[in-house]
Amino acid sequence: MYGRRSLHLHVVTEFSLDRIMANTETNLAKRIAMNGMLTALAWIMIILSTYLPTGRFFILAISSLCVVISWLEWGKKAAFTVYLTVAILDLLWPGVIKSLSFLTFFGLFPLLFLMLQSKLPRIPASLLLHLIMTILLVAVIWIVGIDRLVIDTKGLDGLALWAAIIVLLQIIFVVFSYLLGRLTQLWLDRIKKRS
Repeated sequence: MYGRRSLHLHVVTEFSLDRIMANTETNLAKRIAMNGMLTALAWIMIILSTYLPTGRFFILAISSLCVVISWLEWGKKAAFTVYLTVAILDLLWPGVIKSLSFLTFFGLFPLLFLMLQSKLPRIPASLLLHLIMTILLVAVIWIVGIDRLVIDTKGLDGLALWAAIIVLLQIIFVVFSYLLGRLTQLWLDRIKKRS
């Protein structure tokens, strides 16, 4: 009697382990495939944004959504992998200058937001995110050259111009946060529920 039960447990355990291994391999394959598709979609959106005359902000927001989906589905390592892969592909094509928007804002913003929000309450996380992104983007504008990025300064120069840029960045951050939040909610409500 004891031998049969032991044999039965051994068979069940072996069958369960095979199932677990198959599920692990399936999950890994699914994770790699999904992150590959998210990377490709983000890269295509960035390439499209360089050629389309309007709607760039929305199209680049979709590339940000790819990073968010990767974070929500598979965690921060997967999201960082998607961001870094898209950043490398962006440097290859469409090039360094055209990829700066994803490298410094559209790809980095959701990563920092999700990371800070996982460690801090919402308001301090948002304030810290705005501070970090403002410093980063002001530094990029200063390095690249304000004359390359701003065509018409409307008579502003010096400190007034930098103050206007900082205020404009804060407005862009708020609008982008709202847009990305709505896109994420749309994905959670309509697309994620169906799968």
